[in-house]
Amino acid sequence: MRNSVVSALIAALVWALLPLLSLGTGGLPAHPGSVSAPPPAQTEGQEPPEDPLPQPVSGFDAGYRLPVLREGRTESMPLDRYLTGVLLSELPASFSDETRKAQAVACRTYALRSCAHPRHEGAAVCTDSVCCQGWRDPDSVSPALLAQAEAAVRATDGLCIRYQGALIDATFFSCSGGRTEDAAAVWGSELPYLRSVESPGEEMAAHFSDELRLPLEDFRARLLELDPEAELSGDPAGWIGDLRETPGGGVDEILLGGRPFRGTQLRKAFQLRSTAFTLRLNTQEAVFTTRGFGHRVGMSQYGAEAMARAGNDYVTILKWYYSGVDILPEAP
Repeated sequence: MRNSVVSALIAALVWALLPLLSLGTGGLPAHPGSVSAPPPAQTEGQEPPEDPLPQPVSGFDAGYRLPVLREGRTESMPLDRYLTGVLLSELPASFSDETRKAQAVACRTYALRSCAHPRHEGAAVCTDSVCCQGWRDPDSVSPALLAQAEAAVRATDGLCIRYQGALIDATFFSCSGGRTEDAAAVWGSELPYLRSVESPGEEMAAHFSDELRLPLEDFRARLLELDPEAELSGDPAGWIGDLRETPGGGVDEILLGGRPFRGTQLRKAFQLRSTAFTLRLNTQEAVFTTRGFGHRVGMSQYGAEAMARAGNDYVTILKWYYSGVDILPEAP
């Protein structure tokens, strides 16, 4: 608990000092991975932002019908009801209003983009979080939970994230462990708005750091399934060779037993929380220590919550995690 409090205080101090560190830079750089922390919230006495918050399009979500695959059947669902169910499923109820708004905009963008790039025959999205976005029936929750989810959807009605005019692939995840990842490092394709950025203040997350221990023989057997040519004899500590990191501090490639393994490959094989891991080997066991939870590309939910608690609005949050984007209303 003490470490979490200290880390939160350090993150808040960095946010407070950032304006002094960036005087004369003309605002955020094109690629925010080059700076150390999200922008601080506006404080009393500062000039208001040049651009006001985008205005929602009243009635857009209620009037848009989204084809959703739910329990094996395609259902034409009002977009506002779909988004309310996604917020209830994907985001902790204790999170701040601004985090919820940021999540609503990201999820709306994902859903509308999926209409042009559907993953299911006859449906733009499904309700499985492993495939698309999770969804919880709004009729199954308390009035208080329903009200806060509906309020976030209503406050951002019709607002989406665009890069050079096109809807983005608004990916998000739970926790980065301190820095998000480049899209290319995970999926192999470069996307200019999905760049690695710092994400301080995530220590509140349950999976900010995790440890996985498994018997050495289990580790060896699983590794040989991936590559039978790996030389795994002698001192286990000597099995680990050179490591190449991704821009987000994850494992791009690591030599084990003289053979190259991708971080994404090992994450899948050993069911690791993320590709941001370290590995220790001894004669008894293999120990993975991971940072973060998820693919770590796009918006960190716990990082967004840290920004919201520091006083940042949802647009600032979105523009931090998605580089060079605009938050624009859809046509009614």
